[in-house]
Amino acid sequence: MPIYEYQCKKCNCVFETLVLGKDNRAPACDNCGSRQVVRKMSFVNTSGGSAKNISGQCSPKPSSGFS
Repeated sequence: MPIYEYQCKKCNCVFETLVLGKDNRAPACDNCGSRQVVRKMSFVNTSGGSAKNISGQCSPKPSSGFS
């Protein structure tokens, strides 16, 4: 089951979520609850090291271009 990274169109929050099976619904934003999200292109870490700390915190990205 893959973990996908999404960005909310409403508040620009960037968050990760585990996708279970064939669930086709867009996940709700961790920050505002909106389902207006875009799945972002993510890199896969295969070296065995830790790519980043997944703390469950929202990371707003103001330079995303969403309004």
